[in-house]
Amino acid sequence: MKNNPDRKMYMGVGRFMIPIPQMISNRGLEKGAAGAKAKAELLSEEERKVHYFVVKKMAVAKEPITAELVGEELGMPLERVVKTIDKLESLKTFLYRSDGKGINWAYPLSLENTGHRMTVSTGEEFSAA
Repeated sequence: MKNNPDRKMYMGVGRFMIPIPQMISNRGLEKGAAGAKAKAELLSEEERKVHYFVVKKMAVAKEPITAELVGEELGMPLERVVKTIDKLESLKTFLYRSDGKGINWAYPLSLENTGHRMTVSTGEEFSAA
């Protein structure tokens, strides 16, 4: 991991922002990356396929993605799609349904304004999850 002295992490305490030492912020980053990798290793090929599909579809549709749509477009039985979406959501890393129906957050995209914008190579902008 490369240190960039121009990029610092801060923690808000009341009205003040206090810089976090690079060594501590790097440890947190490494721990988070290791946790995400461990969760990703739990996924089957079919679960990855569903996650990738949802992210790609969300980028185009700009609206919550339903299990019915996933099943139709991937040719999967609805029961299996629902089970897969439930697992991905339970891992608290890949998907989230704020209303319990349509997926409105699929790492790395969110349909809601998170305050964090990302721009892809085509110039489109999205809220980052």
